Amino acid sequence: NVKLDTDVRENDLDNNLILLGGPITNKTTEKFNDKLPIKFENGNIKSSLSNEIYPQDEAGLIVKVKNPLNKDKGILIVAGKRFSGTRAAIIAFLKHFKRLAAGNIHNSSIMANVVEGIDLDSDGIVDDVEFRE
Repeated sequence: NVKLDTDVRENDLDNNLILLGGPITNKTTEKFNDKLPIKFENGNIKSSLSNEIYPQDEAGLIVKVKNPLNKDKGILIVAGKRFSGTRAAIIAFLKHFKRLAAGNIHNSSIMANVVEGIDLDSDGIVDDVEFRE
């Protein structure tokens, strides 16, 4: 099933979820944000694994965790600080899946990464990523 965040009901939340977009644009992401190892905080991306803060508009995150409402289910969040950050996160998911599956550089058992979008051909559009963690 595919639903807009505004169509998600409480009984949907304890299933497997794939969430696109950060807590400002996706209210379902907002419900889980505080439980993530890398999360949105004060308009930035903050990692509890490295204690780093990523303020860049091109910063994105890809996090896979157990669903806090049902430990038999999982949540995958692909989101960014702005549109360009979400684009970077999606590019990382599509182009660098093996790198994502290796886990975080600070703790490989945690599937949470921060990426920063880069514009390789100088056309103003993010077209690749660098892993920050």
